[in-house]
Amino acid sequence: MVNIRAATRDDAHSIWELRTKAIRHTCLTHYPKEIVSQWANSPIPDNFETLLINLNAIVAEQSSEDEQGSLLGFGFIDKEHSRLESLFVDPKTSRRGIGRLIATALILSARQANLSQLELSSTLNAVAFYQSIGFEALAETNWQHPAGFELASVFMSLQLVEEVNDEEV
Repeated sequence: MVNIRAATRDDAHSIWELRTKAIRHTCLTHYPKEIVSQWANSPIPDNFETLLINLNAIVAEQSSEDEQGSLLGFGFIDKEHSRLESLFVDPKTSRRGIGRLIATALILSARQANLSQLELSSTLNAVAFYQSIGFEALAETNWQHPAGFELASVFMSLQLVEEVNDEEV
């Protein structure tokens, strides 16, 4: 059974490890090895635990009687800026609906916060996933990593509130 719950400070290192593993295993199809290595090996930010709590990060975990809390993925949105900032899934469980489950929970949270849209900068390997859940690709961009390198990305947006057509009013 998969359980979605709020991330805690105690999850920070497991979340960072999952993120690193996901980058190493899923991004090589779209990025040079040097960039993937630099990205995956960037150190955990000093304020990562606080960031997870402040942005109401969620985790998906495997929970059963035999196995307690095996981390399957995580994600968080910045509600102040209407941005989905992060969504990673353990590569061992990719294509099993975990990413969609996390994304659905994040989108619901954005709607409950009365956001009219969510934006994100998608890695090239994740564009099709985000399109499959309703995001629209708007522009090819470069994302500046805090460590100083750039990643090719795609700026995407999801409308959370249906626009009213003036002619229908």
